[in-house]
This record gives sequence, structure tokens and C-alpha cells, in this order.
Amino acid sequence: MSNSTLFIRLSPLIFVLIWSTGFIAAKYSMQNADPFVFLCLRMALTTLALIPILYLSGVTLPRNFWPYRHDMMTGVILHCCYLGFVFWPIKQGMPSGIVAIIIGIQPILTMVIASFYIGESITAKKIIGLVIGFVGVAIVILGKFGLGLIDNNGLGLLPVGMCLVSLLSASSSIIYQKKFCDQSHLLTGVLMQYVAATLATAVFAFALGENWQVAWSTSFAIALTWQVFGISIGGVVLLMSIIKLGEASRISSMFYLVPPLVVIESHYLFGETLSFVSIAGMALCIGSVYFVNRPALNAPN
Repeated sequence: MSNSTLFIRLSPLIFVLIWSTGFIAAKYSMQNADPFVFLCLRMALTTLALIPILYLSGVTLPRNFWPYRHDMMTGVILHCCYLGFVFWPIKQGMPSGIVAIIIGIQPILTMVIASFYIGESITAKKIIGLVIGFVGVAIVILGKFGLGLIDNNGLGLLPVGMCLVSLLSASSSIIYQKKFCDQSHLLTGVLMQYVAATLATAVFAFALGENWQVAWSTSFAIALTWQVFGISIGGVVLLMSIIKLGEASRISSMFYLVPPLVVIESHYLFGETLSFVSIAGMALCIGSVYFVNRPALNAPN
């Protein structure tokens, strides 16, 4: 098996494992800072951390923003709009299970958008696999939070609207990166993503009247450090590499594995219940991802 084939097979699994820890780290972070203030701090620290990494890698720092305008747009869509409009409704009291179910539609939406804008085909196999995956996500979440999620408590128009913006941002960021950002050096492009995301999150923090005071603690510092180096640098660089190599709809299907991983991590870290219903939903998620990606996994070495 060639190194490139091994990377293609393993990198999506490594990515979803890293990405899922972001929701665990957010559990420690959301109590210490407002959502967009926290994201602005995270993006700014990531930008500063990337500069010496680029220097040590022999990569020239950008002197002109214009050639990286598409990377900067990806940064605004992915790191500001997607993450910010997930964290903000949860901070306002919207049940995280409802948020997860809404965002769970993302792989299906990505497949539809990809068919229109980058010419990817919609096949029966993709449709069936992605729908099964969404059902699996819904079962995982309902198994964790119960049928009380169907109540109207905490479902204001603004939080739901923000979740829908986050959903659209998650899908469109993958499409935009795939269509417009192949020309950039990977690390330089990611750096410019975070430059733009820092500015955008600051604008939203001011616009929403958030408090810029941060309650520092050991757990918050550890969670922030992991989100900067593990997720914002390690996870995102890996995601950009995966997007460059694969179809947007297949890549997006991997996100179905995130909710099951979060439930498992919460079970072991916080002692949260892992029900039989959630386990059944996890099996559906795993089966759907395998079903959608099976042609790529069985490709010749």
C-alpha cells in the first residue's frame, strides 16, 4: 500500500477524532468567555502560533492579502460563521442536542450544493448513505437527551436561525475551499484563514455586545491550548488536505462520526450515560460513512 493511499484511508478518521474533541473542549471554555470573544481569542492565538511554524518550514509569509482572498473567505465562513453560530445558541440556552441534529443535516446539504457548484454527481448510493447517517445522528442525540428534545423549550427564532446559518456555513465552506483554494500553499492559506477569522469574530463580538472579560482558569487554559494546536492547526490543516484529495460529499459524510464520538468521549470523561439507543445510532452512522466511502476505500493501491 502506498503512503498516499494510507493517508487517504486514515486521515478522515484521524480528523473526525480530533474534531470531536472540540466539543469537549468547548464544554470547558463556554463558561469562561462569550462565544465570539472566545473564538476571537482562539483565532488570534492560532495566527500567532502559525507564524513561527511557517518560518521554520521555510515558507514565506504573505505580503499581499489579495492572492489569499479566497482562503480568507473560507476562514470567515468556517471558523467564524460555522463555529460562532453553533456556540452562540448553546450559550443562550438552546439544547445542544437540537443544535447537533440541525447541524447533522450538513453532509446531505453539502452533497446537494456540490452537485450544482463543482459538478459532483448525486448517486442513489450517496443519497441512501447520507440519509441513513442523518437518521443515525438523530438516534444518537435522542438516545443521549431523550424525547424531551421535541419540546419547544429553548427554541427561539434567533437561535434556530443562527443554527441554520451555521449549517449553511459548514457546507459552503467545504465547497468554497474545494473550488477556489487549490492554488495556495497549505500552511499559508490556513494562516490567512485565521487572520480573516480573527477580524470577523471580533466584529461579531462587538455587534452582539459580548463581554470581553475572560475568566482564566487552569482547565480553560488547557482547553484553549488544545483547541489552538490540536484542532485549529492540526485538525484544520488535515481537513484542508483531505478536501484537496477527495469529493466534498464523501468528505462531508465523515462528519456523521462526530456526534457518536462526542457521546463516547462524554461517557468516559464526564460519566454521561451511554444508552443502547445511542449505540444503535452510532452503528448506523458508522455504516453510512462506510457505505458512502466504500468505492474510495476499495480503490486500487
